[in-house]
Amino acid sequence: MRTTVNFYRSLVPAGCLTLAAALGCDFSGQYEQRFQEALQSSAARAAFDQQLFPTETPVTDPSRKETGVKLRIPILFKDSKSLPATDPRAEPPFLKLPGLHYAMERELDDGTNKNFLPTYVYFAAVPKIEQKVEQKADALQAALAQQLAAAFPGAAWADVQVPTPEGKPITLKRIRVEGQQDFYNIQAKKTDRVDGRFDLYFINSRDHHVLLGWRTPKPQGTRYFYAASDAAMGTVTSNAGTAPAGGSPDGGKKSGG
Repeated sequence: MRTTVNFYRSLVPAGCLTLAAALGCDFSGQYEQRFQEALQSSAARAAFDQQLFPTETPVTDPSRKETGVKLRIPILFKDSKSLPATDPRAEPPFLKLPGLHYAMERELDDGTNKNFLPTYVYFAAVPKIEQKVEQKADALQAALAQQLAAAFPGAAWADVQVPTPEGKPITLKRIRVEGQQDFYNIQAKKTDRVDGRFDLYFINSRDHHVLLGWRTPKPQGTRYFYAASDAAMGTVTSNAGTAPAGGSPDGGKKSGG
């Protein structure tokens, strides 16, 4: 056994020996499988850590009440501007988001280091009970889909799986639209109509219907935004006790109790 241990130590960097100790001294096939799983998990976490802030951001409703939903925001929003709901740029030009609290806006270049356009993340939350009236999830989703379909025919909600830092996907409910969209060119002080993508996620929490939106021109999205926003959604947690999207049981484990 000593020879086998020395052989594995010659293959494993010194920093990984702690991992081996944590997994035990069984260098059998079972250890090898567990070791590879641990390496994959570590690699997944490293990829998320490169894209996202280490701490979670709580999502609040317009009254500043916490919704129980949290996520890690992309690092690219470090130099962003926070837009209150009253700002005309705080929500997509083709959609009125109910319960909008604020948006984060960050200019990104298209790869030429010349053409900068804004990208956005939108935070909205609707209480499930408002003025003693129950706000139904399916009715809210239908109203949002109808608005989006007016600008982007065929827009519809779908269950999608997103990767997580733990290496196990969670299921979220998303509506994605792509096509020509208006983005205000802050430097040129004019509106540019370019090809863009908008993702809207519907998250279930104990007391709120939470909406998280991501919008970007496609060149900026391909270069910076898509990987970061997908990674951020993989860190979503909720106090709902069920899946954030009302989806798979695996998502429920992620969302917490």
